[in-house]
Amino acid sequence: RFVSTELHLGLYNWALGEWEKILLYAGNSSISSPLAFIALGKIYLNITPGQSAGNFSFSTKATAVTKNTYNNYKKLPKISEHVPAPAKINNLTNNEFGYFLAGLIEGDGWFGHKELHIIFAENDISLAYSIKNRIGHGNVYKIKDKKAVRYICKNKNGLSIILSLINGKLVSKPKYEQLIKHNYSDNFNLTINAPSNIITLNNHWLSGFTQADGCFYISLAKSKTHKNGFSVRLEFSIKQNDNIPLKLLFETVKLGNLSQYSSGIWCYKSSGFKTAALLINYFDTFNIFAGKYTNFLKFRKVYILITQGKHLEEKGLIKIKSIATKGSSETSTQEA
Repeated sequence: RFVSTELHLGLYNWALGEWEKILLYAGNSSISSPLAFIALGKIYLNITPGQSAGNFSFSTKATAVTKNTYNNYKKLPKISEHVPAPAKINNLTNNEFGYFLAGLIEGDGWFGHKELHIIFAENDISLAYSIKNRIGHGNVYKIKDKKAVRYICKNKNGLSIILSLINGKLVSKPKYEQLIKHNYSDNFNLTINAPSNIITLNNHWLSGFTQADGCFYISLAKSKTHKNGFSVRLEFSIKQNDNIPLKLLFETVKLGNLSQYSSGIWCYKSSGFKTAALLINYFDTFNIFAGKYTNFLKFRKVYILITQGKHLEEKGLIKIKSIATKGSSETSTQEA
């Protein structure tokens, strides 16, 4: 009999100089590293009667059949070439801003004793000040020896405003447990609602979470299997210490893969064009801001070129290279 299964694989990432533990779920998934790329369809194990699914071995003579969808650009979901006007934090309703702020805090913030800290990449400093101004309290500081800034709010009125905005909108336990640990419920006379343990694509939570530590990456790699000698990939990734939001994201998107580095950091990553289309449609509606928005627009523009088949032409590749290299930056602000 044949059964599908979930696999845990080890893959060495030469760029990071460490091992990744890959959680590969049955279904259409991919694993990528600078020196390895594996495309798999469903994985089936031949189980003999009386043998459990956990008892199996791999054969070095095994073969895999993969379907090359690189040239099937005409079948990719189309997106509007019209770029929606960038939103402003002050134009969001309190409900919208609350979801964005909850995602942002869960992505790269923490609650201490009567204080909130949120970390921003240096090119998102304008957003840090916009949030400070909307809350009406707090300060923004440059972090020494890091391309990042920190928003800190210790003012009781400011914290009260923040709690009223995010209460009931948290997704996972860590920030909720910080609020419970530091007795925010009694200090602010407020019942702290438990996390939802659900991510949807119908509110601003994921945009805030992505704003915190998400990356939009355009990759051009030499390839012997493509006529023009290059493979173009659109990679979306988020790194976190807490794997729960990333697992929930995987369950929502149902594409990509989840891995853990030897440092303990978890990473959700997808380089599929279908994921790119899904996320572009989401972020067109639920905006991100500042430098992250600029990187998203590049990602979006290259996707449109791919749907037009420009990635298969020399002129198109030159244009994609130009888009990818102009002011491109990828900065992780995760703190232990």
